[in-house]
Amino acid sequence: MNNIRLCMFVWGALLAQVASAASLLQPQSFPKTSADIGFIDRVVIQQEGYEPWEKEYDRNGNCISGCTYPGLTIQDDLELSRQRTENAWMQTQQYLRQQRLSSQQTPSGITAEQPKQSGNLSQAISNWVEKQNARRCTPVNSSVPVGQIMPFGTPLVGTPTITSKYGARTHPVTGNLSKHEGVDFSAVIGTDVFTPANGTVAAVWSDSTCGNGLRISHANGYETVYCHLNKVVVNKGDKVEAGCKVAETGNTGRTTGPHLHYGIKAGGDYIDPMNWINTKN
Repeated sequence: MNNIRLCMFVWGALLAQVASAASLLQPQSFPKTSADIGFIDRVVIQQEGYEPWEKEYDRNGNCISGCTYPGLTIQDDLELSRQRTENAWMQTQQYLRQQRLSSQQTPSGITAEQPKQSGNLSQAISNWVEKQNARRCTPVNSSVPVGQIMPFGTPLVGTPTITSKYGARTHPVTGNLSKHEGVDFSAVIGTDVFTPANGTVAAVWSDSTCGNGLRISHANGYETVYCHLNKVVVNKGDKVEAGCKVAETGNTGRTTGPHLHYGIKAGGDYIDPMNWINTKN
């Protein structure tokens, strides 16, 4: 009997915790610091896509909203971002060099300089790779290479205008000093948004700042984040192909007009996406 009562007590506590966490998944203002909510609740809302989208600071540069931890200054935050971006870029370049070297050799060990010795094998491999990487979507951003696994290029067709870069700025809505965790592209409502790399949809949500949001996980610990969307055309857990449409731009959340907020994460932290946007694989 005592065991039954204990099981019922534990089960009731778990249900209460789930209900509490689920209640957080509604449009809301994020707490000033991550310490303002419990660990379990914080993990749940971050898994679902919620996070402090833009940290804000007072005139002295001390964080007042969206802080990773109390006492963080904008100077500290920008320096951390610079280091993270530099490290991620170095790792990316190393990966690309390794890929270029490995691409000169077929799986059988025959190099690209010996096509006559393995013509049929090379063609078979080429056909298999092309079939595996074939895009299964429409519309498609043709400027994104088929099968690309790193988030190179822009999520919009062409060369869209960047209206706000990554880093320190005066927030256009609040007027506070803030750190912008991505770049803003000018785009009218309903513009097609494409994923720049193969990946898996990690979260689709709606909140009061990002608006309708989307996060996609890619290879090597990269993630891309999209905010202020009018519509998301994929679901959590979907596999997406590089260059495929995943959403449409909008004016949802805290904005001053229609645009796309685009962010890149490496190892769970935001980095300055400019090198990735301006670099072709």
